[in-house]
Amino acid sequence: MINVTVPFDKSMFIKSNKLKFRLEYKQSYIKLLIYVMLTMGLIILIITDKGPSSSFYGVAGVILFILTFNYILRIINVRTLFFREMDALSEKHEKQNFIYTYEFTDDEFSYSDNEKRFHFNWGAFSNYSVINDFFILLIDKRIFLMLHKSETSESQFNDIIELTNSKLSFKKV
Repeated sequence: MINVTVPFDKSMFIKSNKLKFRLEYKQSYIKLLIYVMLTMGLIILIITDKGPSSSFYGVAGVILFILTFNYILRIINVRTLFFREMDALSEKHEKQNFIYTYEFTDDEFSYSDNEKRFHFNWGAFSNYSVINDFFILLIDKRIFLMLHKSETSESQFNDIIELTNSKLSFKKV
């Protein structure tokens, strides 16, 4: 059994949630890039095409520009709401002096803090990953847990990865 007990650290909490947001919304940024490229392509067509089809390109360009702008606003709104909730949660955890406990055994993974306790058989997780010194457990492509290397000893972190690797497959996120 590997047991890790970590007091709440606001800077680590913010760092992990920034990474979590970036990883979970990576597809949104890719879609935004596609929207921007299509919009720029239509703008170039509008500027260079002086024939009868230029009015079609103009209408399509305006519609695509509006959709792209709307998508940008949605991403900004989601990001703002996410970090506002994380700030409120971090304030709560800091005031209540939260302590997180992670237990890794051959049969299950357990998590507990001041409010809750979870037990999961390894079959509940789809994969695990390691990125930027964060150990990540995934459930159906969603991030369930992030544990930073600095919150454990070097040997504990390696033992966690070794145990998890025997139970789950690695997936790059």
